[in-house]
Parts: sequence; C-alpha cells; structure tokens
Amino acid sequence: MTTPTFPETTASLADPASEIERLARRIEQAEAEVAALRAERDRALKAIANLRNETFFDLARSAERNDGESPLHTARIGIYTSLIATELGYPEDQCALLESAAQLHDIGKIGIHSSILSKPGPLTTEEWKMMREHPRIGASIIGDSEEPLLRLAAEIAMTHHEHFNGIGYPLGLAGEAIPLAGRIVGLADFFDALTHDRSYRKALPVDKVLSMISERRGEQFDPRVVDAFMRIFEQIEEVREQLVEQEAFGEAAEWDGPWWMLY
Repeated sequence: MTTPTFPETTASLADPASEIERLARRIEQAEAEVAALRAERDRALKAIANLRNETFFDLARSAERNDGESPLHTARIGIYTSLIATELGYPEDQCALLESAAQLHDIGKIGIHSSILSKPGPLTTEEWKMMREHPRIGASIIGDSEEPLLRLAAEIAMTHHEHFNGIGYPLGLAGEAIPLAGRIVGLADFFDALTHDRSYRKALPVDKVLSMISERRGEQFDPRVVDAFMRIFEQIEEVREQLVEQEAFGEAAEWDGPWWMLY
C-alpha cells in the first residue's frame, strides 16, 4: 500500500533548519523594533519630565521674586543643604538629589499674594495665617509623585518650617518626626534669609545670625544639623560670597537668567 504524500507539508518541512533561521531573523527584527519604540518612548518621557521639572523651578524662582528675594536664594539653599547633608554622611547621589529638591522649598509662595510677600512692615495676624499656608500650597503644587526628586521636594516644602521643639508649622511636628531633609533646609533657609536684605528688613551681620542659630539649637533646630552646619561654616560662607559676587555681576549686566545654574 502506497503512503499518500502532501506536497505543501512536505515542502515546508523539507528544510527545518532554514525555517528556524527565518523565524529567528523575524524574532530578532521584531525585538529590534520593540527596542527602538521603547527608546523613543523613554526619550519622550524624559523630555516631558524635564519640562515639568523646569516648570517647577520656574515657579520657585517666580515665588522668590514675589517675596523680594533674588532667584539666587534657591541656588544658595540647594548648595547649603547639599554641604550639610555631606557632612552628615549622606551618599553623594542623595546629596545631589537634595540640592535640586531643596530649591523648590518655597514654591508655595507662588500662591501668596505679592502684597503680603513684599509688605514693608509687620504682617497682621490674618496675613501671617495666610503666609503660614505656603508649605501646604507648595506640597500640593508639587503633588504626590513617584519621582524621587519631586517626592523629596514635596516633603521639604511641607516640613522646612517645622521646629525641633514642635512649635513650628504647618503640622506641628517635633524632633525625629520631622524628615531630616526638612530639618536641614529649615536651617539653611534661616541662615540665608537673615543674611540677605528683604523687603521688610536689612540683612543681619553673619556673626549675629550664627549666634541666633546657636541659641536655637535644640529648640528651632536639630542639634545634629546645627553642629554639622557649624563644622563646615567656612565652606558655606565661601559659597555665599561667590554667589553674591555672581549676583552683583548679573545685575550690573542687567541679565535676568536662570541664576540657579550659575554655581
């Protein structure tokens, strides 16, 4: 009895090695196409993230201008924070993250009317209540993000006015309940704010501000953060003087650029 044959099946199975090779090439081509699509997607997502983050930095600089501050205030806070964190033993990558995130600490001031921010005299009780809301506003602007930079920035925005003894705002946190990043930025912000002119007062002498920080050790400020700040104060003062010089040059040239990129 003769076994029937099926030409199409026989042809397709005639050279299984060639068929496997053909399929392997198709798979390889498909994988390359998927990889190219993924790379294009990642580039697009990165561009969107960069644009979003730069928008946050623009808002923070605008808030500082409304408060009568130079946009270099944000740069100084970022650098001081990074230096203190380094002294406290933070890993290098975390210090870099802190330097960026700290620059968004006062972004919430964009939600406070300029008549309050730039008021030359003392605030009324009602105005002060409104001003104390800027940490909440800042955290809400940044939002609940999964991105490490924005997550840390929101944490700092919310907690940099908390006091170690629990009488700060807006949450009334105390001691270790205050995130360390918030404790560091709180001290850096205090030093920088008092050593530069504001709409309602002139800058205080550096020695006076250092004395105030020492007096508030364990009360407004975490003792460990104060001690680290004092140990590296020469570095901080060197940075401050450099940025003051750069700011003076920028004003002389009438250049209104991204100050935070100067250092």
